[in-house]
Amino acid sequence: MITLKKGYIYSIVSAVLFGTAGIFVKLGHNTGLDSVSLLTVQYIIAVSLMFLTAVLKDRKKLQVTKKQLLNMAVLGGVGNTFMTIFYYMAFEYLPVAMVTMLLFTYPIMVFIYSVVFGKQNINRKKIMAIAAAFLGCVLTLNILSGGFQYSIKGLIFGLLSAVFYAFMNLYTEKKLDNVDSLSINAYSTLFSLLILILYKPPKILFTGEIKLEGLLYTTILAIICEIIPLTLLYEAIYHIGALKVSIISNLEIPTSIIVSFIFLKEGVSVTQILGAVLIFYAIHLVRQEETMVSKKAS
Repeated sequence: MITLKKGYIYSIVSAVLFGTAGIFVKLGHNTGLDSVSLLTVQYIIAVSLMFLTAVLKDRKKLQVTKKQLLNMAVLGGVGNTFMTIFYYMAFEYLPVAMVTMLLFTYPIMVFIYSVVFGKQNINRKKIMAIAAAFLGCVLTLNILSGGFQYSIKGLIFGLLSAVFYAFMNLYTEKKLDNVDSLSINAYSTLFSLLILILYKPPKILFTGEIKLEGLLYTTILAIICEIIPLTLLYEAIYHIGALKVSIISNLEIPTSIIVSFIFLKEGVSVTQILGAVLIFYAIHLVRQEETMVSKKAS
C-alpha cells in the first residue's frame, strides 16, 4: 500500500511540474532560441547536474550493464530526443494548453498497446477512465463548440511527440524496471544530448548569441521541468506501471491551462474547464480501482 501511494504521489508531482514546461519553452523561444538549441542547452545543464548529483549521492548507481546502457541509449536517442524535439516545435505553432493536450493523447496509445500486445486485463473502470480522459482532452480543444482553428503542422508535431512519449513509457517499464530512476534519466538524457549535438553543434554557447534571459529559462526547464519530474516519472512507472502513470499524467493538461492563463494570458473556456474536471475524474477512477485490487491482495 505504501509503495502504491508513493507511485501516485510521484506521478502527480511529475505531471504538475511537466505542466509548467510550456510557458518556459514559449519564453525561451521569445529570446531567439529555436527548439533544438533550447533543448541542447537545457540538456547540457541537466546532464551535468544529474551526473554530479549521482556521484555525490551514490556513484554506484551509475554502474550499469552493457545491456542496460544499450537500452538507455535507445530510450534517450530515439524516445526522448524525438519526443522533446516535436514537443518543443509544437509550441512554436500552438497555445501551451493545446500542445499539452496533444501530448496526452499518448495514454490512448499506451492503452491500445497494453491490451493488444501486452495482453493486459481490461475491465469497465479502465475503459471508463480512458474514455473520460479522452473526452476531457477533446473538450480542452473546443472542438464541440466549433472553435477549432489550429496549425496543421503544429498538430502533427504534437501528435508525434505523443507517439514517442508512449514509446518511452512502455520501453522503460519493459526494459529498465530494475534500474535506478536517476540513472535512467541521466544516461538517457546524455544520449539524447549527443544526438542533438551531432545534428546541430551548439555554436551559440561560444558566439555569445544566447541571452542571459534565455539561459535562465533553459536552467528552469532543466531542473524544474526535466530532472525532477522525469526522475519521478520513471520512479512512478516502477511502482504502478506505465498505464496508470499515463492516465494520472493527464494532470498536465489542467496545469498547463492554469499556468498559461496566468503567465501568458492565454484564454480558458468553460468547455476546457469541463475537460479538466473529466481528466481529474479519470484519475480518481484508476486510483479507486488500484485501491480495491490492493485490498483484495492483502
